[in-house]
Amino acid sequence: MRKVFLILIFGLFGASLYASESQTQKLYLKNKIIVHSEEVYANDLFPWKSTWNPVLYQNLKSPLFLKPEDVSSRLNSASKESGNPSDWEVKGTKTLVLPLVKSVSAVQLENKLREYLQDSYGLDENQFKIHYEGNEIKIPSTGVELVWRRMGNKFHGGKRIFPLDLHSENGLIHSYPLTFVIEEKKEAWFAKRLIDSKQIITENDVEKRSFFSSDSFEEYDLDNPIGKTALNEILTDKPIQKKQLRLLHMVERGQEVQLVYTIGNIMIKARSRALESGNEGDKISLINITSNKKLEGKIQSPGICLLESE
Repeated sequence: MRKVFLILIFGLFGASLYASESQTQKLYLKNKIIVHSEEVYANDLFPWKSTWNPVLYQNLKSPLFLKPEDVSSRLNSASKESGNPSDWEVKGTKTLVLPLVKSVSAVQLENKLREYLQDSYGLDENQFKIHYEGNEIKIPSTGVELVWRRMGNKFHGGKRIFPLDLHSENGLIHSYPLTFVIEEKKEAWFAKRLIDSKQIITENDVEKRSFFSSDSFEEYDLDNPIGKTALNEILTDKPIQKKQLRLLHMVERGQEVQLVYTIGNIMIKARSRALESGNEGDKISLINITSNKKLEGKIQSPGICLLESE
């Protein structure tokens, strides 16, 4: 009797164990799955904790949109083939598997951006240079189109981020923010020799050259700088910026000057303000600060004008 009782107890325990092993287990798909090979394992798709980790998809070269029921079917088939008694139910929504398996080099990215800038902005490839700052990227082997996201109507040089979007037949599926340095071709006057501060520029001091620069904030004066004064020291072989030069006069407009009038041995001085700029010998309009009367004087020296007799 005792032997029959033990057999019955062990039978019930084995049945309950088998039932627990064969019960349906639920898994939840991740929202978006990125893999770096053409094989997709169970632990790529779910929060998988089992030591048994079957390959569910092979030779995956294009983006793949999965439905939970399709994944359940594959997983249960793999479970039966391996002799695993478990039954699996996959929950979730339609999810994307993105196999990033094909390399795109820095040179390829630079060439692709160059083509985009030519087509979108009508730029001549000889008018700019492109340098990619980053590592190669990975994309699916097939089934995607690489599209640069439009950056506005104006193009300018500098260090910039260009988003590169991956599109499939279902639309945008992935994006890379890529950093490039864009150099534009510019023209400027260059210092042929060291130009000291306050020096008036001569034709032997400068020459016009073209060069490439990623600095889109500096302004270069393309007008002839000869005759202008250096406001600070300008180094040899450096492009001359607009703010470094100015056409200075012996008398500047708005400057207060002494207006001098002489009759024989008598000298009369009056405080006046220049209405025009000029250099030595130039006739400029003045206004008497006391009487507000307009006069004309000839510049004699810095801050001194001689009253022109009528």
